Amino acid sequence: MKRTFALMMLVIFALALLPGAAMGASDKPRIAVLEFKNKADNQYWYHGGAEAAQDVFVTELVKSGKFRVIDREQLAALMREKNLSLSGDIDPATAVRAGKLLGVEYFLTGAVTEYGTTSKGGSGFGVSVKKKKFVASMNARLIDTETGEIVWADEASAAEGSSKVRVFGVGGGVDDQRMFDKVMKPVIADLTASLKAADI
Repeated sequence: MKRTFALMMLVIFALALLPGAAMGASDKPRIAVLEFKNKADNQYWYHGGAEAAQDVFVTELVKSGKFRVIDREQLAALMREKNLSLSGDIDPATAVRAGKLLGVEYFLTGAVTEYGTTSKGGSGFGVSVKKKKFVASMNARLIDTETGEIVWADEASAAEGSSKVRVFGVGGGVDDQRMFDKVMKPVIADLTASLKAADI
């Protein structure tokens, strides 16, 4: 008898917790990350870079715990289904209409404003030194799909330097090609932290 009573109390307690847990999940606003535009002055923004940035933003937003985030591929499928074409320069009226069709409360969008290298160096007496600096900058904004209003905006930059020293043609140094991970990921992490801290 005691065992049955204890089991019943446990079931009642679990059922009482479920609505609260479900409510906690549904309280998070639903967000879709659109493809970021390339507005850099150079052509270093490599093929697939926009999709990679979109994926990193999705991951960082999920980790933040503040939003329910639509996966990039799921978003693409939804847009095909609804015959929508959305870009980083989405206008307020389109944002409101697309938000209703896709069932999202916010769109995160923006642009890559800088992505490339600057090099300088010199040589003499058989020694050459080449220094390279890789820079990435991005701006982002959050659009409320009920009003079309931009409710948050920020920008971030990161840089990574490397150098090569050669003596009479021998030697080398760091010339890392994986600069997306080194400069763009920190930029996205900074923007996500800023968005998480915002009063949205």
